Amino acid sequence: MTPEIQTAIALALVAGAVLYFVRGWWNRRKKLGCGGGCGCSSKKF
Repeated sequence: MTPEIQTAIALALVAGAVLYFVRGWWNRRKKLGCGGGCGCSSKKF
């Protein structure tokens, strides 16, 4: 395997890991409830 191919594979793995963690963070960041002023509970107990 050439160094260029190894570098490309390593960069792809790192990019995939970053995407995985960012996606998880984004899903946890989403607000629960409607987010409006309707008076519903915005947090799950």
